[in-house]
Amino acid sequence: MTRGLRGIVVFLAATMVGGLIEWGPAGGLTSVAEANPKKGKEDKGPKDKGPKKGKNDLQKAYDALTDVAAWTETGRARPPRDLAPLIDQAKDLYRDAVRAAREEELGRADELAKAAHDAARGLVHALRADAPAVRGIPAPPLQDNYELTDLLRRTRDRLEDIGALAPRGVGRAFLDAARRAYDQARQASRDDTSRALQLARAAEAWTHVGEHLMRADSRTDYRSPPDRRRPPPPDDRRRPPPPPRD
Repeated sequence: MTRGLRGIVVFLAATMVGGLIEWGPAGGLTSVAEANPKKGKEDKGPKDKGPKKGKNDLQKAYDALTDVAAWTETGRARPPRDLAPLIDQAKDLYRDAVRAAREEELGRADELAKAAHDAARGLVHALRADAPAVRGIPAPPLQDNYELTDLLRRTRDRLEDIGALAPRGVGRAFLDAARRAYDQARQASRDDTSRALQLARAAEAWTHVGEHLMRADSRTDYRSPPDRRRPPPPDDRRRPPPPPRD
């Protein structure tokens, strides 16, 4: 064997042992890069981005109604008489939203779903307001009254704005319920802040029901009321000043 041929044989043996060259299916020499090509960006399929963040309003309404059923149908809490018709109306709103979605009335289905969600979450807060305390678990200490004061003010503004639009039917029923819950929240704010917060949250949620129903009705020339939110005060106004140093 000549020196040149011997060098070629040694090179091929070394590269095959090192994994750089392997025998192809037809008996020829094939590089590992050719036999096992790396997938480029064009070979990759679409990335699975996973489930979308958050839930749509129809799912939120269903979840809130499930909570209402857990509170009322299992005997955990007996709803007041004025809440019973609201529970049935919230369920009807949800059914109407499902029906509109199946009929591909997407705009109407979206507004009905939001109305059902606001109706149901208001019911959850109203039920929590009168639920018995859990044994052995104290209520959390109240840091300040800003949240309750701000929520009552915003709810009062919404009651005025939505009342001026004069919603009818189910929207009017939830607006009246919001007024009652707001009055109860103001009374409870004097000695039971936790209950007042739940009632105020219920009232605020119910002020949105008629608004969404008016949007769902394509025959209504509806314009949203102005947003009259105010920025929170600085921290030094919300919290007591620190004690003086010695």
